[in-house]
Amino acid sequence: METQTSYMQWVKTQTDVLVPLLRHLRTELGEEKANALVYPALREHMKKWISEFASNESDDPVKNFIKTSEMLEETFKGDVDYDVLKNDDEGLDLNVTRCRYAQFFRQLGEPELGAILVCEADDHIADLSAPTVNFSRTDTMMKGGTHCPFRYKFENHGE
Repeated sequence: METQTSYMQWVKTQTDVLVPLLRHLRTELGEEKANALVYPALREHMKKWISEFASNESDDPVKNFIKTSEMLEETFKGDVDYDVLKNDDEGLDLNVTRCRYAQFFRQLGEPELGAILVCEADDHIADLSAPTVNFSRTDTMMKGGTHCPFRYKFENHGE
């Protein structure tokens, strides 16, 4: 993805190709087989993309996590709104309250594709930049939730 293109523009360009391809494959192979064929490749691609952002510059995994999060926050700027509930040495809790990606993919009728191209990136942030940061999210707007509750717990920070 070029830096001049917003992530939302990139996502829309990808869906211009992926959605017709997926729908054709689903017609030919059935939905389950088509998704099983395409989704793993997309997941691997997205994990590779996040790895390009993942900071490993510091010996402190939380600093790496924060730097990676800041870079991704800039990438998604204007496309999501969130409320920070907690931000201290023990962790970061926030709720995403508006997500243009969820709106877009739900209108397309492709929330699972949206989850792969957008939501699952969150799963890789801590894994790739700070394995001692535990991430959980019990729901997403992409799947119909009212918000996305992001919970990051910093293990062994400062020890």
